[in-house]
Amino acid sequence: MRTVIVGAGQAGRRTAELLRGLDAEREILLIGEEAEPPYDRPPLSKEILLGEKQPPGLMQRAAGAYAEQRIELLLGCRVTGIDLAARRLDADDGERVPFDTLVLATGARARRLRIPGAEDPRVLTLRSMADARALGARLRPGLRLAVAGAGLIGLEVAASATKLGCLVTVLEAADRVMARCVPEATSALLDGWHREAGVALHLSCPLLSITPGEASLRLSTGLGDIEADLLLVAIGAVPNDELARQAGLPVEDGILVDESGRTSHAQVFAAGEVARIWRPALGQHVRYETWQVAQHQPVAVAHALCGAERPYDEIPWHWTNQYGRNIQLLGAHRAGLEWIARAEGDRQTVIGLDGDARVQGAVLIDNGRDATPLRRLIASGKQMERARLRDGSVALRQLC
Repeated sequence: MRTVIVGAGQAGRRTAELLRGLDAEREILLIGEEAEPPYDRPPLSKEILLGEKQPPGLMQRAAGAYAEQRIELLLGCRVTGIDLAARRLDADDGERVPFDTLVLATGARARRLRIPGAEDPRVLTLRSMADARALGARLRPGLRLAVAGAGLIGLEVAASATKLGCLVTVLEAADRVMARCVPEATSALLDGWHREAGVALHLSCPLLSITPGEASLRLSTGLGDIEADLLLVAIGAVPNDELARQAGLPVEDGILVDESGRTSHAQVFAAGEVARIWRPALGQHVRYETWQVAQHQPVAVAHALCGAERPYDEIPWHWTNQYGRNIQLLGAHRAGLEWIARAEGDRQTVIGLDGDARVQGAVLIDNGRDATPLRRLIASGKQMERARLRDGSVALRQLC
């Protein structure tokens, strides 16, 4: 049995290692388009930009470690097509790679601006190790860095660049920062951190065009022109689902899979950010752009490859570190939730309730210890008493 995994990022690496743990005899080939051995992406906008060569969170192993596990690692190779009938991949070097089972762990790419001037080489994105190194090499005290997008990546880069002495301006089309994933009170808190650090935040400020000059970029926005030496575009990600689409697999902003990561083809799976996973409780497919799905959804895929079902059914979770503060986001963060705050000095937990007073989501600020009881409360669907939920003297574990 030969399993080929396309995509040597975190999801691909996890799938390969988990599969080896479940099956000692299987032939496993892990193909990566980058020249780098597999690594985790969260440090790219923080530790890598700040010059740390091998931060603990990078999870990068030497190529020899894969040989020890009898995982064949093929780097610098781009897969250009899939022949499902022949069970074969076509690579950019002309090689044809056979498989018995296939895992697509191709991840996502940074969304690009579609405005005049966006192709200038001083307009960058941050998605890969090469991106982080290219951006980090240019950051220096006094450099005027503009960031398009006040989401998680945009704000992390703003915080890192400010620490390096850059003059940072953030342009956000929405009326608040991280509007898609935190309540208004948390947006206001983040807004304050950045402004206090010297970041110029411009909200309700779409970027309309870029005029490249010899010395700088002129950014035309809804609030006037801004001069910058460098522009980082951080406006979301697009799943790399083209291979699946070309092969005729169902695709809808990601590869449609069941709870075990299986596509419409019984021998083809998808793992990580490229997968749009069926969630029975929600009655729909959902795609997650988080470290968590790349780390844990491959457990379902590896088991399914070995004939065992272990469906992926985790409560969404991700985090961000900015200015030495940690924010964790749990569960759903949709419009219409009622948000209740529990403050303990500088620590804070904000809990989102639906109309039936059931916990749907939460924001934890330097308060990670609340994550476990909140996961239990979200999973339980239990109706809550608002007064007890607000009372910081009542431990959340008592409410489970």
